[in-house]
Amino acid sequence: MSRAAFIAAVAAIALVTVVRIAVTQSIFSPTYDEPLHVASGFQYLTEHKYTNDRSHPPLARIVFAWPLRHARLTGPDGFDRAGQMFASAGDYMRGVVEARRGNLIFVALAIIGVALWSVQLMGRIAATVAAAIFALLPPVLAHGALATTDMAGVAGFAIAMAAFQWFLASPTWGRTALLALAVGFGLLTKMSFPMFFAIGAGTLMVLARRWPIGKGLAALAGAFVVVDAAYFFGKLALYFKGFRDLMNQNFNGFEAYFLGHVGSMGSWNYFPVLLLIKTPIPALLLMLAGVALAVRTRQHRALAIIAGLLLLLVMMSSINRGIRHVLPIYVPLSMLAAFAAVTLWPTRAKWAMPILGAWLVANSALAHPDYLPWSNALAGRHPERIALDSNFDWGQDVLRLRDECRRRGITDLHAALFGQVDLRRIDMPAVQPIDPMRAGAPGWYALSESIVIPAQARHRDAYRWLTDNRGFIRVGKSIRLYRL
Repeated sequence: MSRAAFIAAVAAIALVTVVRIAVTQSIFSPTYDEPLHVASGFQYLTEHKYTNDRSHPPLARIVFAWPLRHARLTGPDGFDRAGQMFASAGDYMRGVVEARRGNLIFVALAIIGVALWSVQLMGRIAATVAAAIFALLPPVLAHGALATTDMAGVAGFAIAMAAFQWFLASPTWGRTALLALAVGFGLLTKMSFPMFFAIGAGTLMVLARRWPIGKGLAALAGAFVVVDAAYFFGKLALYFKGFRDLMNQNFNGFEAYFLGHVGSMGSWNYFPVLLLIKTPIPALLLMLAGVALAVRTRQHRALAIIAGLLLLLVMMSSINRGIRHVLPIYVPLSMLAAFAAVTLWPTRAKWAMPILGAWLVANSALAHPDYLPWSNALAGRHPERIALDSNFDWGQDVLRLRDECRRRGITDLHAALFGQVDLRRIDMPAVQPIDPMRAGAPGWYALSESIVIPAQARHRDAYRWLTDNRGFIRVGKSIRLYRL
């Protein structure tokens, strides 16, 4: 493959992926974290300070808030101000979509990062295959559609690792400067980046037995100059306070549902299970084959070790809020899958490659547009019984509930809905709360899976008066609509 053909192929993969994602962005209501991310970026742009939430760096949030920067907000209520911010685009959902568009930049950068890292190790054909596999994964498509920082973190990791691979091959001062910019970019995308990048860079140095300490430290110093600039110069301590906030969150834990139980300190098998059910089976088979080949042939062992160490790191985390927190693992895993595909192509296993490729494309296409709740066949018929939150129900289907109410002429609704959508600004019918322990009056009732399943895991009688032995209408993938 020529260089021009390689560039054209990667550009085409990025363009098709961005279009696939863009057409879904107006379908879904704001997910749980989106208003805070955009509001934090808005504060950065309009007040030139960053105090709303320091546990995420500002870069992606700035990009999300940029189209809404001219909004004029009134009143002290943060929830209402977020609604005003989105509505400043002329319509609440139009503002949500405009904020989400910024994440398409990070989707494209992540694909390019995968290709740039892969091409140095495997050549252009394998790099193109790696970029394509990565771009077809439903978790990538899901989180690339939202105004959240997870895809930016993947882009930061992929770009920084590609730059470090290039630097390690020949640590010139020019490559040192490029590495400083790449690492600075990564540091500004996600607070987990330092740990992920340390694993990746450390593994490459150990296996290559190269230790460019002096220029490496120079690159790191340059990266923090970039970070300091983003934090208004002289306020670099804000970054480290944000990292400390993340560590405190991990220490204290977050309540989450997993396999029938609700806990706050995480489970060691949470992320392995999620990778097993949220990765398309054909991609999973290629990834496992890539790991086996890397171990057997001793080629690209670094990728297998990096993926394993990333998984081990998140397995120790107390924050079990979704596969999005280990999304960067798909960078080395996609590269390993491509390694398996190009290695097995000349062998008797060649026949399996078109089958797996077609299966992966079909999986990805059939997941559209509901990439976020998608799970493979290993999850069974009820993946919501395995894990919730950003794995299945992050509040994305409330807009569909509104449309269902309009179709059915529902003007009065009892609801327990998960998420942060401003119901007034999407013209929902009048909504009344639901008492989980006491039967309600006749009428229409809507329940989010992220509300009812954890509630029943905590107390077996919660909502039973409504859910037991009663059929419901499925709205989107995550809301049950009952008529009592």
